[in-house]
Amino acid sequence: MYVIINYLDDMLFFIGIAFPLIVIWRLFRWKKRGFQLKEFLHELGILVFLSVLVGLFSQTIIPKIGEVPAYTTGVNLELFRVVKETYNAIVYLGFWQPFYINFLGNIILFIPIGFLLPLLFNKMEFFIFPILAGLCISLFIEIMQLPQSRSSDVDDLWLNTFGAFLGYLCYFFIHKVFPSFTKAFKKSL
Repeated sequence: MYVIINYLDDMLFFIGIAFPLIVIWRLFRWKKRGFQLKEFLHELGILVFLSVLVGLFSQTIIPKIGEVPAYTTGVNLELFRVVKETYNAIVYLGFWQPFYINFLGNIILFIPIGFLLPLLFNKMEFFIFPILAGLCISLFIEIMQLPQSRSSDVDDLWLNTFGAFLGYLCYFFIHKVFPSFTKAFKKSL
């Protein structure tokens, strides 16, 4: 549990640094287009989305202080290897951390992407687009981790994509039950 709190603490640190800059940037863009109160929720959603990306990238591609780039990178191209290793860690060692970090962490981090993209952008409402966006963001992260002293794992791709899918499902059900809520976040063109 300590590791998860440490991740969240690190994420909040980077979000806290980036958030004022994001707010200033979005205010300048909003002013340039002309302030319209009906776009407030959309702009708020954009701030949340960009903050999620900052938090995600802070934990996955920004090098940690004191880390020395590895000359050999841990690359896993064996599909579902994480399932076997996590199972073994839980059953034989009673060690749950890989489950929390490798499974839940990879899935939960991408749920906001699958939820916020269709919430904020009409063109992302078709289910394949936020899922592909989740896959592309995950692939970008895995490629950026190659020259660092981090591992790059094919299982992260499907776990992250599954997280984006779950986020889309959350959006879909909320949209069906509360269409006026989801419509309020769309930018009127």
